[in-house]
Amino acid sequence: MLSSKSTGWMLIMGIIAFVVMFISQTMQGDTDGTAGAVAWAASSNDWQIVMPMRMVTIMLMLIFTVGFVSLARSISESNSVISIGAHFALAALILMWVGFISQLAGFDTASDSTEPASAAHALVKFSNMSFWFGGAAYGVSFLLVGIKAYLNKVGTPAFNGLLALLGLIASAGSFVSWFLWMIGFGLGLVVLAIIGLQKIMRE
Repeated sequence: MLSSKSTGWMLIMGIIAFVVMFISQTMQGDTDGTAGAVAWAASSNDWQIVMPMRMVTIMLMLIFTVGFVSLARSISESNSVISIGAHFALAALILMWVGFISQLAGFDTASDSTEPASAAHALVKFSNMSFWFGGAAYGVSFLLVGIKAYLNKVGTPAFNGLLALLGLIASAGSFVSWFLWMIGFGLGLVVLAIIGLQKIMRE
């Protein structure tokens, strides 16, 4: 079991990862779907700057997820809802890593004129699907852990309830709009960063 202070610092890494990812996406610009992303990588070497930034994001999300699972287990070691929520977070992390590796391979393939464009298109499309499933899974994990923390009266009830609501927005929003997922997931990370700060200050 991690110390409360270590868990707090790890939870803060989530919002930092989100900011780095947002910056990398801004640098890539509006590439208009899979075909646009492949064309961007084929015509520009900017992906060689963007992808290391996304690797930093994925590393930070690894640290965050360890902290989030520690937070979940501090609520209850044996509760099935907490266990499912923690496993959703771990699955989300794995999917994010798969998405990153596939995207890196896709952009590298697109930039190589000797490789078929269809291969790059397939890799980037698979990456987008993996990122989508990962994002939805993180939303479900926020929802489940937030609800259980609220019902168990652990920590600040308002933050726990808000985390559950934002998890619902992120998980449901991923089926409706990328923008809704961004709002739910991003604000969920803000709430968890605040919870992390509380843990640091209490110790």
